[in-house]
Parts: sequence; C-alpha cells; structure tokens
Amino acid sequence: MKAKLLKFAALTLGLATLVYIVRIHAQPFPGQSISITTNWVGCLVVGKPEPTDPISRALFPTSLDRVEIGLRSDGVVIWRNAGSAK
Repeated sequence: MKAKLLKFAALTLGLATLVYIVRIHAQPFPGQSISITTNWVGCLVVGKPEPTDPISRALFPTSLDRVEIGLRSDGVVIWRNAGSAK
C-alpha cells in the first residue's frame, strides 16, 4: 500500500514539474518582440480515385501543386496558392 502511494506521489510530482517547466519556457519573455516567420514545406496531398485501375476502390495520393503548405514559427499550419509572391 505504501509503495503504491509513493509511486502515485512521485508520478504526481513529476507531472507537476513537467507542466511547470513547459508552461514557463513556452511563453515569451515580457517586452520581447515576437517575429513570426513561415517555412513553406511542400504541396497539398489529397486522395483521388485511380482512373486506370477500375478494380481497386482505394484512393491514391495525388499532390496539388497549386496549393502550398507552410508552417509558421508559432506552430500554425497555413496554406496559400502557389502563384502568391514568395
């Protein structure tokens, strides 16, 4: 019984410490300006039926080159038309 209580207390303390560290270090420092940048990583991939394979009903991956996918420095996934200014 004491071993279970000790394990529960250690787990709770470890989880609380992890939350404290992540919360403190994830926030920007007060007065610090945030510069958001975007890394354009690739094209949108969607599933489309294969016209040359009438037996299979599965969707096959097809990339849409006209839509670009990007990842902002704050963790937000965004998209744009490929014709937009880079």
